Amino acid sequence: MFYGTGAVTAEHEEACHSIIEARAMRAKYQGGGGTVLETLSDASKLSCKIVHGVFEIYDEAEKEMNLVQVPDIEDFVKDYDRIVKIANSGAMRSFCYQRLQMLDTAFQMHVTANGAVENEAQSNLLGTDFYRTMKIDNHIHGAAAASANQFVNFVANKLETEGDTVVMENGQTLKEVFSSAGLSADHLTIDAFNVLADYSVYQRFDTFNAKYSPFRLAQIRKIFLKVENVIGGRFFAELTKLIFARLEQSKGHVSAAEMRLSIYGMEKTEWYNLAKWVLKDWEGGDNPGPVLSTHNRWMVQVPRLWRIFCAKGKGKDRSKSFEDMLDNLFGPIFEATLYPDKHPEVAELLMHIVGFDSVDDEGAAEAPCCCTRPSEWKQEQNPAYAWQLYYLWANIEVVNRLRLSKGLNTFAFRPHAGETGEPMHLAATYILADSINHGVHLDKQVSLQYLYYLDQIGLSMSPLSNNFLFRKIKSNPFPKLFKRGMNVTLSTDDPLLFHMSNDALLEEYSVARASFDLQMTDISEIARNSVLQSGFEDELKEKWLGKDYRKGITFCDEVKTHVPLIRAKFRAEHLALEHMLVNLIGAGKGHEVLKDMMYHFGKARDAHRNILVDNLPDCNPFPEQNQL
Repeated sequence: MFYGTGAVTAEHEEACHSIIEARAMRAKYQGGGGTVLETLSDASKLSCKIVHGVFEIYDEAEKEMNLVQVPDIEDFVKDYDRIVKIANSGAMRSFCYQRLQMLDTAFQMHVTANGAVENEAQSNLLGTDFYRTMKIDNHIHGAAAASANQFVNFVANKLETEGDTVVMENGQTLKEVFSSAGLSADHLTIDAFNVLADYSVYQRFDTFNAKYSPFRLAQIRKIFLKVENVIGGRFFAELTKLIFARLEQSKGHVSAAEMRLSIYGMEKTEWYNLAKWVLKDWEGGDNPGPVLSTHNRWMVQVPRLWRIFCAKGKGKDRSKSFEDMLDNLFGPIFEATLYPDKHPEVAELLMHIVGFDSVDDEGAAEAPCCCTRPSEWKQEQNPAYAWQLYYLWANIEVVNRLRLSKGLNTFAFRPHAGETGEPMHLAATYILADSINHGVHLDKQVSLQYLYYLDQIGLSMSPLSNNFLFRKIKSNPFPKLFKRGMNVTLSTDDPLLFHMSNDALLEEYSVARASFDLQMTDISEIARNSVLQSGFEDELKEKWLGKDYRKGITFCDEVKTHVPLIRAKFRAEHLALEHMLVNLIGAGKGHEVLKDMMYHFGKARDAHRNILVDNLPDCNPFPEQNQL
C-alpha cells in the first residue's frame, strides 16, 4: 500500500489518541487494571456484605477495610459517557471507517491471491476436516436447546408412558392437563405445538417469548421446560440429557455447547434449587445421572426483570429495591465461596459454571444511565441497560478475585448486546464484557466496531435467530465483520424456535456458508473462534487448538483447527499492523511513519525491477516500464 504525502492528518492523530484512551479504559475494567486488591487471608476469617449494590469482602480482624475495591458507579458512568463521546466524534468515525474499509479490501486481495493455496493446504491436512474439528455453540438457551422435532417426540413419549404422573399443584396428571385443554395425541405435531418462529415474532419480543409455551399454554412450558415444578424438573432434566447424549456421541460432527440456565434474582433459594436440579442423580430415562456433560459447560443467564421484581414487592411493608435483587443474585454465590461446607450444593454447582449472561429485550424503554444507588432504585421504570450491566460486572469481578484467592474457577461476563435497541449498549459492553452475544448493531457504529476488532472481543452471532427477530439474513453484518477479521463465531440461540433439523449448529453453519458465500477455510476459522471464546478448560482447548494456542492464532495447530497457517498469518499480521499504526500515529509519529513507508515502498519497487531484469533481461517493452 502506497501512502502519499498528507495521508496521515491531524484528525487521524486525534482519532488514534482516542483509540488509545478507549483501550486503556477497557483495561481498567478487564484484567483488573482498576481493581484495588488487598491480601486475602484464609477464607474462614473472611465475611461479606452488600454495600451500594456491590459486595465487599472483609477480614474479621480488619472489619473496616474492604479487601476488593472495584471502580464505583460514578467512575463507570464517567467512563461510559467518555466512550460514547469518543465513538461519536467525527474524527474517530472517519478514521475507523477508513481502516475497516482497508481491512475489507485486504481480505479480498488475500482470498483472490491465495484462495487456491488455502484450499490445497486444507486438502493436505490429512486425518481431519471441518466435521472432525471442534465447534462450540457458545450461545444456546437450555430451555430451547431441543429442536421442535425432538421436543414434540419427547412430549408424545411422556404422554404415552407417563400420562398418569401428577404434574400440577392441583393434583392433575399429565393426561388430565392435555385433556382439560382439549388436546389429544393427534395434536402432538410441530404445527400444532406452534413453537417455531414465524412472521409474527419479527420486532416483537413479547410474541417471541410466548413461543416458548406450546399451544400457548404456560402450564406445558412449566411442566417440560422448568426446573421448579411438581416433579422437580425431571422432564426438563431428561430432555436436556438427550441433547447431551447427542453431543457426546458426536452425531454428524464434533461439537459441544455452553447452555444457559436462568437465575432471576426473585428469591435467594433459586441458587439452591438450581444446584439440586443439576447435581441430582436422576433415575430413569435413557441417560440417568446428574445434568452434566463432558460436552457442555453451564452459563447462568440473568434476565433483566426489574419491573416484575418491583411489582412483587408492592403491598408489603416497604417496596423492594434493586439492591435486594442483587443480593438475591449474588449473596448465595459469595456465601458458597466463603463457606462451602455450609452450602455444599451451590459450591459444587459453581464449579460447573463458566460465565454469566444478561438477557432480555434491549429495545424496552429504560431510564438514562445515572449514578443512583441500587438501594434507592425503587421506581417501576427499568434502570438503564449500562447501569444494570455495571452492577453485574462489579459483583462478578469481586467474586472472581475471591475465588482466585481460593484456587477456584472464575466466571466470564458474556452478555447479550447489540441485538436490538440502542447501539450504544455496545459501548457499555466494550468496557465491561469479555465477549458478547449477537452484536449485529456494530454495523451502525464504525468506531465501536474498530475498537472491538483491535481488542478481538468475541461476538457469538446467530443469523437464523436474527432473521426471525430483528435483522433479515440478507442484511446481517456477519460476513462483513468476518472478512474484516473480527473475532466472530456462529451459535444457535434457540433451536426450538429457529431450526428445522436435530443438529441446529450444523444447520447454522450450512445456512451461513450458503447465504454468505463462505469457503471451507472460512467456516473452519469461525469454528476455531468458537473454541477461543468458550469457557472450556485450558487442557481441552490445548486438545482442540494445540498446546501453544495462548501465544496467538499463528501458534494454533492447523491439523487440529483445520485452519491453514497462511490464513492465520494473514489475520495476525494485519491485526499487528493496525495496532502498530494506531500507536505510532497516536504518539505523533505520523510524519515519520509516512516517510518510512515511502522509503520501503521505493525499496519494494526497486526489488520488482531487479526481479524483472534478473529473470527476463530481454523483456519486450511495456507501458510505464520506466516506473519500475
